[in-house]
Amino acid sequence: MNLAEFSQKLTDNLTADLNYEEEKKEIVAYGIETFFLTILGFMAIIGISYLFSSVFPAIVATIFGGSLRKLSGGAHFSTPTKCLLFGAVVYSLIGVGAKEIIAHGFTSPSVLLVVLVVSLVIVFIYAPVDSEAKPIHSETFRKKLKVASLAFVLLTLVIVLLSNNLLINTSAVMGIGYQSLTLLPVFNKRRKEE
Repeated sequence: MNLAEFSQKLTDNLTADLNYEEEKKEIVAYGIETFFLTILGFMAIIGISYLFSSVFPAIVATIFGGSLRKLSGGAHFSTPTKCLLFGAVVYSLIGVGAKEIIAHGFTSPSVLLVVLVVSLVIVFIYAPVDSEAKPIHSETFRKKLKVASLAFVLLTLVIVLLSNNLLINTSAVMGIGYQSLTLLPVFNKRRKEE
């Protein structure tokens, strides 16, 4: 049984006595599937990053990059499992990268700020990026997502300016930087061409 089938079966059991319409059941099933994918993704990131001794920076990058992703959208794989595995590997490698960048002295506050400003510009131009599975039909909702995405990058900028923890700052900025790159049209061609 795959995750979608499991989510649907759990939804049917949970809503049996509630007389929910199919639309409401679909929303519940989507929420259950998203919850389990989030948990599985987080566990995969912890597991892979543990192998590379980069759990903490990988988690920081995931929190910042993942939070921006919820607001801005971005490139998608054909299945949630592919997305989950790719994300786990990428965020684990970001954790490794953050540690190595710091260990070799290749970071400075000005470089981090430049990455955030570039990310802010990318978010301003392209966010939100929707997908076939989750299209954004409402122009008002689209504007709210753009404002929230911009606000989140600005919040990260403030955190980086106020924090003295180089590992947290570097990991957060790398997470934001990676996520903003997934907004670029080159990673979303299939959606645009259809």
